Amino acid sequence: MNGIYHRIYLAGYSGWHMPRSVRRMIAGSEIHRAWFLGFTGHFIENDIKYGLANPRTQEPMHNDI
Repeated sequence: MNGIYHRIYLAGYSGWHMPRSVRRMIAGSEIHRAWFLGFTGHFIENDIKYGLANPRTQEPMHNDI
């Protein structure tokens, strides 16, 4: 089942808009949660959760010339 949720997450992360009627039918389910977290850009890296409230910032690149 995790593989299915991961694919749905990636579909949301890629910007796929789920039709509103489908979102209403699956509201509150794990499928909707997976899509929503992907669509809004939530992810975990090095045990740190990133998303709407904690956006990931880009570190400036240092030129070591």
